[in-house]
Amino acid sequence: MNKNILLLFALLLSRLAPAQDNTDIRYTTEQDTLIKQRFIDRYENVFMTKVPTRHILKVGIEFYPYGFREYGTSSPQTKSLTLGYEYKLLPSLSMGINVKGAGGWGSSIGWTGSMSANAQVRWYFDMKRRISEGKSANNFSGNYLAIVGEKNWQTEFFALPQMKTGIEFGLQRRFFNNGLIDFAAGVYYQKSQSRYNPYEFLSLERKTNDFEISTRTTLGLAFGDWEKSGRLPACDLLHCDEAVNSQWKILWPVVKISSNVINGSLGIAYERKLGDSPLSINTQVLADYNKFSAGLVDNSSIFNTLHYQIHSSVQGRYYFLQQRNIRKGVGGNNLSGFYAGPHMDYVYYYNTVNRFSEKKHLGAGITYGYQKTLFRNAYIDITGTQSWNILRNQMGKNRLGSLRIGFGLSF
Repeated sequence: MNKNILLLFALLLSRLAPAQDNTDIRYTTEQDTLIKQRFIDRYENVFMTKVPTRHILKVGIEFYPYGFREYGTSSPQTKSLTLGYEYKLLPSLSMGINVKGAGGWGSSIGWTGSMSANAQVRWYFDMKRRISEGKSANNFSGNYLAIVGEKNWQTEFFALPQMKTGIEFGLQRRFFNNGLIDFAAGVYYQKSQSRYNPYEFLSLERKTNDFEISTRTTLGLAFGDWEKSGRLPACDLLHCDEAVNSQWKILWPVVKISSNVINGSLGIAYERKLGDSPLSINTQVLADYNKFSAGLVDNSSIFNTLHYQIHSSVQGRYYFLQQRNIRKGVGGNNLSGFYAGPHMDYVYYYNTVNRFSEKKHLGAGITYGYQKTLFRNAYIDITGTQSWNILRNQMGKNRLGSLRIGFGLSF
């Protein structure tokens, strides 16, 4: 009986259901209105690793260890204007030529300067692998080993070697459309200058300066056969809106070692912001060292010199465009941008030229410059300082000015 009642109830429901359900079910498709997302490979877009290039013309400034001989010199480096051309023979092999020149005016000797030309064969040893893995195209952004031959021409007191050949390890990167940076360290055989210079660089054993280990840095512009990109989203690539409250900075070392010259420059700094303001405190210590021997070719006298200085400073940096850049969405609360502020420094300088002379400088003044942090682990800092010594009875001028271009690692 119960089964019959349930069956009758089910039949009634089946009859009523069509009468109660008039809803039409329709299936439609609509086009996705979401904006296509753009995913950015920061390394690829900054260093143009996937842009093929066969020719490149390079114009820039090369920083090379030379040595300072006077108190107040900014750094033991000479700066040369350089012009170069490089051509790819194979994906991993290129040939290049470079011409560079430097000089200056001395109050007692007049104009002095040099010009040099070199040829290079470069092997980009990991380029083929990166191309096969889809990480790079055939271009000039990569790590390399190079064979270098160089010839120098110079005036009387510009004592560079007459000829130099060697092997270099380098890192060259082309960034954005026309930027270029090249770091290299090498071991060289060289022939010293004696034909044009009455002084010959000699070791204490009268051995001609015949080898060198040194570093160099080139910063400049590049032009070539690549297709230029449009306006690149620099802030998307560099993350310039990221917040950075503090950072340690290690200066890229400058080194030159040979049988008669030991030359170097090292530096470390720490910078910290004051809250969320565009103010920071930067403390740093820089050390420059230069030792060399020179002797007259036609007699037995040896002239030895030693110079070194330790330069410590504390700076208050005001990044005066930071708030405006944040409002425009082109900057962040970090340690990048143009700055200016008060500066205090202490310098101890020593040399053996004038029978063991030394100078101490405790000064106050101003600092100004531009700093940019890249990828949180690299930086460039172009900084100038002017300070006036408050210590009395010190040799030389009372004002100390310097201009340094620093590259290095930050963390």
